[in-house]
Amino acid sequence: MDIYLARQPILDLDNEIYGYELLYRSNKNVNSYTGVDGDESTADVITNAFFDMHMRSMIGNKKAFINFTGNLLKRGVPKMLPPETLVIEILENIIIDEDVLDAVAELKDLGYTIALDDFMFKRNLRDIFELGDIIKIDFRMPTNEIEETSYICKYSNKIMLAEKVETLQEVEYAKRLGCVYMQGYYFAKPVLMSRRSTVPLSGTYMQILQLVSSAEPDIDAITDVISRDAALTQRLLRLINSVYFGFNSKIASVSQALMLLGLEHLREWIYLMGLRRVFGTESLQILENALFRATFCEGIGKLMNKPKRDQRELYLMGLLSIIPETSDKTIPNIMDEFPVTDNIKNGIKGVGVYGDIFRLTINYELGKWNLVDEFSLENKIDRSDISSLYVKSIQSAKSLDLYFS
Repeated sequence: MDIYLARQPILDLDNEIYGYELLYRSNKNVNSYTGVDGDESTADVITNAFFDMHMRSMIGNKKAFINFTGNLLKRGVPKMLPPETLVIEILENIIIDEDVLDAVAELKDLGYTIALDDFMFKRNLRDIFELGDIIKIDFRMPTNEIEETSYICKYSNKIMLAEKVETLQEVEYAKRLGCVYMQGYYFAKPVLMSRRSTVPLSGTYMQILQLVSSAEPDIDAITDVISRDAALTQRLLRLINSVYFGFNSKIASVSQALMLLGLEHLREWIYLMGLRRVFGTESLQILENALFRATFCEGIGKLMNKPKRDQRELYLMGLLSIIPETSDKTIPNIMDEFPVTDNIKNGIKGVGVYGDIFRLTINYELGKWNLVDEFSLENKIDRSDISSLYVKSIQSAKSLDLYFS
């Protein structure tokens, strides 16, 4: 599946990029908003930017401006993402009730920057105005409304961002008003970005949704379900890589990633994945192959008497090994997007003992029996045990069909 996203730069008075607004896009032919549901559109932006694409390669060390609906604010969805990166844009059509004000106040206390989008000052918006850090003034509004809003912003010491700036005259006008940041076609149109992505299984999503919604979620059961879906595992690891930029340890298993993420963030992650409506059977064959590799690699680790931790690493290596086959990036570049151990990365690159096990898996898939025999002799493993493991791994992968029964 192809996923899409657009980004538009936000510049300061020195024409340096302060951040990017990340915008919903649904296909390569229309570089404009075509969404219907605000919750779904924001969920799509977040999952594409933080779970499917490599966030840091897309925005560098700049800010990411993302629109949030009232519903997502109340649910605390922004808390999934790091406050040092995210600027929360509050849409102009949100109904500002006490629950929204409380949610925004909490986010502000947690260190998030609050931007009010397409804002025109009105007395009934005073409470949300006081919580805003950045006021985005739409330069397509009437001049008197622009100047009234800018005057109140200056009086209240609010940072102003002029948006939809299209001419040099509007740039100079924005500077006279006291705007600190600017955004619009004069500087750059939104740039459409895309990437190939593997689709998680609908059955996986429904199972996890049921598990995380229970009174006492069973983390072991959740781990088991996610571990059977390569696409969902990839998204989980990209989420960890996006949210925990300063995390020094490397991930060796799905259970470790879930422990780091925490139950609250896991629930919101699953909620967003559901909103995005990406689940289907289109990638079943690819995911079956990933599950086969994961089970087969782990089983070879057992036959080689590798410790349990190593076996979990081997499983994750097999699960992630389909990534280069669904991407146009080189293996070293794409593996940098995942905070997994060097053993896993090196294995997929074909280096070391893990690389030997991974090559054995590929050789078995391709029917290169002479190379399978060489591995068997070198590692003193009975060839019949490898054959038996192969059959069991195939049967395990085929059990994915049960997700759709």
